[in-house]
Amino acid sequence: MKKILLLLVLATSIFTSCKTSQSTSLQSSENIVNVTFLHLNDVYEISPLEGGKVGGMARVATVRKELLQENPNTITLLSGDFLNPSLIATFKYEGKSIKGRQMVEAMNAVGFDWVGLGNHEFDIDEADLQRRIDESKFQWLASNALQNNKGTLSPFAKNVDGKSIPFPKTVTLTFKNTVGKEVKMGMFSVVVPSNQKDFVHYDDFFEASKKAYESLKPQCDFVVAITHLNKVDDEKLAKMLPEVKLLMGGHDHDNMLFKEGNVVIAKADANAKTVYIHRLTFDTKTKSLTMKSELRAINEQIKDDAEVAVVVKKWEDILDEAMIKAGLNKNDVVTTVKIPLDGRETTMRNSHTNLGDLIAKAMTAAATQPVDCSIFNSGSVRIDDQLVGAITQLDIMRVLPFGGKIVEVKLQGSLLAKILDTGLQNKGNGGYLQWDKISQDDAGTKQWLIDGKALDLNKEYQVMMPKFLIEGKETNFGYLTAQNPAVKNIIEPDDKDTNDIRNDIRKVLITYLKK
Repeated sequence: MKKILLLLVLATSIFTSCKTSQSTSLQSSENIVNVTFLHLNDVYEISPLEGGKVGGMARVATVRKELLQENPNTITLLSGDFLNPSLIATFKYEGKSIKGRQMVEAMNAVGFDWVGLGNHEFDIDEADLQRRIDESKFQWLASNALQNNKGTLSPFAKNVDGKSIPFPKTVTLTFKNTVGKEVKMGMFSVVVPSNQKDFVHYDDFFEASKKAYESLKPQCDFVVAITHLNKVDDEKLAKMLPEVKLLMGGHDHDNMLFKEGNVVIAKADANAKTVYIHRLTFDTKTKSLTMKSELRAINEQIKDDAEVAVVVKKWEDILDEAMIKAGLNKNDVVTTVKIPLDGRETTMRNSHTNLGDLIAKAMTAAATQPVDCSIFNSGSVRIDDQLVGAITQLDIMRVLPFGGKIVEVKLQGSLLAKILDTGLQNKGNGGYLQWDKISQDDAGTKQWLIDGKALDLNKEYQVMMPKFLIEGKETNFGYLTAQNPAVKNIIEPDDKDTNDIRNDIRKVLITYLKK
C-alpha cells in the first residue's frame, strides 16, 4: 500500500548553463509531481477598476499566497503587456518619466516569477525599457525578440550587480520530490511583431517556436509556452506544435479557454479582472500529464495583501497629486454605462467603436460655432480596454492620458477628403481616424458624406480636431499643418482661460457625459 506523503519539491530553473533552485512542497503520491501556474496577461493598472470592484495587484498577491499554501510549487507569470499603456506612466516622479516603473515595483512586491514580452513593452524608449528590466526581480523569457544595436542582434539583458544577464530563449524547470522522482518542464515565449522599433528585431514567431520546442523536447517531459499573439495565431501555433501542452496567452483582452487538438489555449481578462490558474499533474511512472484550468475572478471578495497594498497606495497618491494639478477629481462619477465602451487598441485602430463615436460627438458639442464634422486620431486613446458601469474622471484620464487641445479648423473640401482617405490608409495604427457626422456612401462608390451630404471638394468645412493633428504629427499626416494653403483658419482656445474646456479633450468628454 502506497503511503500518502507530504513531498518536498525542489524547483530548479535552468537558463542555458546557469541554474538556480528554490524549495517547494506539495501533497501527492510518490510518483506524482504537481505544478501550478498563476497566469495573467495584459495588465496596465495596479489598482482595482470599476470603482474598486475588479482587478488590483494587491488582490492578485493574496491569490498567489493562497496557491503557494496549496502547492508551494506555484509559478506566477504574465504573458506580456504591462509596461504600457497606463495613465500614471504619462507623468513624472522624482524628475524622471514613470513609464511602467509603478508596474514593475508592484509586480516585484507580488512576487512574479516569469514574464514574456508583449508588444506594448516596446512603446517606451530603449533607455526606459532597460531601466524597467534592471529594476525587475522577476525573470524574462524571449524566444523571438532580440535587441538591435545598429544592426548587431543580441538578446535583451538584465543588468544585475554589474553583470549583464541575457534573456533566455528557452528555459527548463526541473521539479524533484523527496524520493528522487523528477519532472522536467520546458518553456518558451513569443510575441507578435506589431510594434516595430529600431532597437527591436523580431524573428518569425512560428519558426522561433518550432526551434524552441525542438531544442526543449529531447530534454523535457513536456513543454508549455507563454504567447503574446492573436487568437488565430495561437491556433496556428497549436496546430504546428501539437505536442505542446499549454499556451498561456495574451494580446486578446477577453478570457478564453479552448483546445486546438490536444493543446490547451488560455487567456485571462485584461487588467487582472480575472486570472487563470492551471494545475498540472505529471505521473513520473506513466509519463502522463493531466491539467485543470480554473478562471478566477479578481474582485472585492478577495482581501488586499497588506505589503502590496502599500506599494499600490504609494503610486495612487502620486497619481492623485498629478490629477489635482490637472484640475480633475478621480472619484467623480461622470456617467454610468451598461454597454461596454470599446477602447481596445485592436478595434479602435481598425474600425469605428462606440467609445470613438462618443469622443467625437463630445468634440462636436464643444465647438463655439456650428461645425460640419469632428475627427480625431485613434492613437490618442490609450486605455486598450473596455469600460462598463460607473465611469469616473479617472477612467476618462485613462482613456485620454495625453489630454491636449481641440481646435476648430476651416479647410477646403479637397483637403478634408485627403485627410479622410489618409485615415483609412492608416488602418491598424494610431493614425486611423474616429469621427462624428462623417460616413461613406455604401452604394459602391464609397464617396465621403458629411452630415449625410456628398463631400464637395470646392466647399469650405468647419472641422473639430485635436491640435496634435493640425500640427502634422500623426502617421502620414505631415501635410496637415497651418501652412497648408487649403487650411483657411484655425480657432484655438486661450491657454489662460481655465474655463474653456477645449484646452483639454478630457474635460470636453467629461462635460459631454455629464449633460
